Amino acid sequence: MLTIALIAVLFLYFLPLTGNILYTLLINTIVGFIVIFLVNAIFDLRIEYDLLVVIFVALFGLLAVAILIILNLLGVGRRIKK
Repeated sequence: MLTIALIAVLFLYFLPLTGNILYTLLINTIVGFIVIFLVNAIFDLRIEYDLLVVIFVALFGLLAVAILIILNLLGVGRRIKK
């Protein structure tokens, strides 16, 4: 556990040195995952965390979360359980 924390701290230290775009993308991705978790917890939208959702939020961040919420409210992607 200590090794993972040390790697994370080093990664966050050296990331701004590589360029501002990567740092912005990482922050947008983290905020996107936090927001989708909070929306699911607070409003109980039941957005499933499958591979497609994770990749979509990782690439597009908050924009992806907004699109997923709109699609969920329109009923797209809901599976009918028998």
